[in-house]
Amino acid sequence: MPLQLNTNTVTLKCNWCGTIIKENPIVVKTCCNNKPWVFCSNRCYQQWLADWLRKQEQKAGGKKQKGLL
Repeated sequence: MPLQLNTNTVTLKCNWCGTIIKENPIVVKTCCNNKPWVFCSNRCYQQWLADWLRKQEQKAGGKKQKGLL
């Protein structure tokens, strides 16, 4: 699950939509990414989170459970 960081950033654009950040950004780091993602709003963060969770479920869905039948 993504970890939200409380840090100031020098990034001027949102990593998701590319708009210029005018207020305090939302900075998130996941176990999969080496660099933090910066979002301009909660809406962009929620869209990214939904996409990220969908991709994580697809990776986990590729591994089939072996059952004893």
